[in-house]
Amino acid sequence: MITSRSLLAAGLLCAVLLVPAPVMAEGPSGPPSSDQLKAALLVPEDLGPGFTRSTYLNRDPLYSTVRLSKACTRAVKGIVPLYRAKLATALENADEWERVDEYIVSGTRSEIADLERAAKAMVRNCGHLAVTRRYTKDTIRKLQVGKLGDSVYAIKIRSGIPGRNLDKDSMIAIDIVIIRVGHTMIALDHSVNVGQPDSALTRSAAETAATRLQKALEDSPIEIPF
Repeated sequence: MITSRSLLAAGLLCAVLLVPAPVMAEGPSGPPSSDQLKAALLVPEDLGPGFTRSTYLNRDPLYSTVRLSKACTRAVKGIVPLYRAKLATALENADEWERVDEYIVSGTRSEIADLERAAKAMVRNCGHLAVTRRYTKDTIRKLQVGKLGDSVYAIKIRSGIPGRNLDKDSMIAIDIVIIRVGHTMIALDHSVNVGQPDSALTRSAAETAATRLQKALEDSPIEIPF
């Protein structure tokens, strides 16, 4: 009797294992296509009147103009792969000497984790610097841009004349925002030369960029495994 029950149980178990699993959509699979990521890039209309596309794309974080600590320099080198992205766009407002460069990188979990660690190090090691020389003062502070994507890291760089309020009167102002959405990252570089920095535009551009990327990723094809 025990042997018969064992055989019956074994037969039922084999039957369960041989029945194909129900087909289920598991969400987007694999990296998004370059066309999808290209569609996520900002366009001039996202930034407002006066902005047009530029043929020049900045590939140098902080433009090598700001004196950094050794720890900050190492951190900035860590985000350089974002600035080398093939998928990128440059938008400028020539009348205001203002520009926004955007870069999008998609990769494996490990690759994106490395870039995110670099972004965290950038905020940690660069977000509290102030260097004053005879004719110039450079400051780097953490920039608050709100909750965007899965995680966001941002700093603001101001360079100008000592004794002045650099948030209102800078010779060079740069905001850098790095956003992760899944296994894809955005880097935004918003710069103003000679004038009043506008971090409100940085926040608006970052929010729009994150929304555009999330929509592009949601439109990714869904693989149905059999």
